[in-house]
Amino acid sequence: MTHYEKQIYDRISRFVPKKSVDLAFKLWKEKPFRFVIAKARNSKLGDFRKKPNEDWAVITVNENLNPYSFLITYVHEVAHHWVFEKYKGRVSPHGKEWKNAFIELMRPFQRPEIFPEGILRALNLYMINPKAASLSDIRLAKALKAYDPVNPHEISLLELAQGKKFTLENRLFEKQETRRTRVRCKEVNSGKYYLVHKMAMIIPE
Repeated sequence: MTHYEKQIYDRISRFVPKKSVDLAFKLWKEKPFRFVIAKARNSKLGDFRKKPNEDWAVITVNENLNPYSFLITYVHEVAHHWVFEKYKGRVSPHGKEWKNAFIELMRPFQRPEIFPEGILRALNLYMINPKAASLSDIRLAKALKAYDPVNPHEISLLELAQGKKFTLENRLFEKQETRRTRVRCKEVNSGKYYLVHKMAMIIPE
């Protein structure tokens, strides 16, 4: 193992379930990419980018995810990488090619040694026909949320009634209408509108 490979292995091992480290590293080694641990983002859990003038793709995953959410997000983004390598951007980002790749790459991880029973049950159902965002599946989102660090003052945006105010990242918002997986929210001070994921953790006023 080279020095850089060990860096990647160690980086992965800090964030995913222990029994999944070797499998997760194997995905990186088969088709290497720049792997970046990102600060918490409410707009997304991770992403994949490949610029035409760069040799390596970049995959980022949020640092604040619990190990099970982190692993699912990691494999989700690796599936984008594999599809891009094969089709060079000629297919839909979350089309059948991505779904098939995600299902194939995720299958070796769907084991009780890696995921707790509640998550595994929800994950197996979700992976029959995976959607673009894992948190859009309420059953899986709730199963994963049970393993997040507990803040007694927080609830999910989904649980807050429309029209109520809440704090997110030290900014005050008012909840508006829900649009599929995201909620239209008005920032009280600026009057600007933002789309926030319905499973984002917020502090109600």
